[in-house]
Amino acid sequence: MNFKIEWITVSAVVYSTEDKEKVGEAMATLFPFEFEIMVSEAKGHFGNPLLYLEVELKKRREIKEFWNYLMELLGDQRRFLINLLEEKVDAQGVLHIRIDKQKAYLGEVKLTEGGDAIVVKVKIVTYPAKREKIMEAAKELIEKGYR
Repeated sequence: MNFKIEWITVSAVVYSTEDKEKVGEAMATLFPFEFEIMVSEAKGHFGNPLLYLEVELKKRREIKEFWNYLMELLGDQRRFLINLLEEKVDAQGVLHIRIDKQKAYLGEVKLTEGGDAIVVKVKIVTYPAKREKIMEAAKELIEKGYR
């Protein structure tokens, strides 16, 4: 099948009660290589200061390495992801994966639906760009990895 991952972003919010370094360490659990975190300031729902941490991957080698490592870390949880694909892929062909931030800090990679998460967004491009093709590509990526 003809598809590619155009980019991957990995992001997390650092709440005022959290330590930026620790959230960065939690994010590092998902990476098999060195990476750079971009930090931006934001305001929370009630005007409280937040930090937004983001890593953007655009190089094919990094995307491939990151994706295959993440799939390895998820192990049996990949089945759960496949079952929820319909709601995990948006209209732009972006697959949204949420990882429990607290567990990641402890070195465990666990999918979550909760709010306090490390968010992995994966832009899948198919030719033609039809939703069913994107869904097939997402399923293949989760089952077989990215070659």
